[in-house]
Amino acid sequence: MGKTTMIKHALLSLSTATFLGLASFTTASANDASDAAMQQALQALDATLPGKLINNPYDIQWKTEGSDKKESIVKSEGVPGGMAYSVRVKKAKRKPWETATRFSMDQDIAKGDVILISYWARAAKPQKGRETGDIMVALQRNVDPYDSIVEERVDLGTEWKLNHATGKAKRDYSAEKTNLNFNLAYAKQTIEFGQFYIMNLGPNGDASKYME
Repeated sequence: MGKTTMIKHALLSLSTATFLGLASFTTASANDASDAAMQQALQALDATLPGKLINNPYDIQWKTEGSDKKESIVKSEGVPGGMAYSVRVKKAKRKPWETATRFSMDQDIAKGDVILISYWARAAKPQKGRETGDIMVALQRNVDPYDSIVEERVDLGTEWKLNHATGKAKRDYSAEKTNLNFNLAYAKQTIEFGQFYIMNLGPNGDASKYME
């Protein structure tokens, strides 16, 4: 089994459980017993994936910033766990980041670290006249000059796919000044997300071994 197949198999087998993080969109924090179970499961997940997992897939706060959009949790056949976070972008914008699904980081990233982002996504409804969705995934500082570790524009098909993006930090990135952004306002479209994972492969990491 190749390394790409191994990581996809690991994420498939664990996504049903980790996708319970969607509940944080509407519910309060778990109690102490649930927190302990979450930490145990997180450690097991981290041991399965390459490098070090630097986000918590069990506790994702799904939220899309900006106007002209509608968010919802939907059933979606084909995504691990069977549930997805859906964003309907009602209007394309000249600045696509003005409608963005955005997440704060939990851990710092050091200069030279190689980062691998793996995320389930699809275009549930591309813009009229197009066959694919149009988004950008960016791991970047949230202060001027907004420089990025990862920045990749992606054409999303209508079928679910585990996508990958990678980059190498050219400076230190503190957690409080770094966000993961999915910029969505390139088109009037509906995008669905499943689980995502951010892995730090370290200064000598080779993300190509884990990407299709």
